[in-house]
Amino acid sequence: MIPEIDRDRLAMDTRDWLKSTGLSTRNASSAHEGLNPAMISRACSCQVLSAASHLALCTAMGVDPSDYLVFHDRGQRNQAVTASAQRETPRAVP
Repeated sequence: MIPEIDRDRLAMDTRDWLKSTGLSTRNASSAHEGLNPAMISRACSCQVLSAASHLALCTAMGVDPSDYLVFHDRGQRNQAVTASAQRETPRAVP
């Protein structure tokens, strides 16, 4: 199981937070340590954030960063590199 960030949910919550607080990306970065306008813009547009940016944004919004974790079972998606097939040449018998 590999955790990933639900960027769609984070984007929606970030936009809602900005709207509810009346902050712009620039004002939010001035009001909260660790935020900057580019990072907030990336969050709002579903782009990948660094772990530090994710934590800083969640702290500013007052939410639990782990609420955005989703888990995927990647083992099901991996395929064998070589398909199983019958040998073209017979094995030598000693």
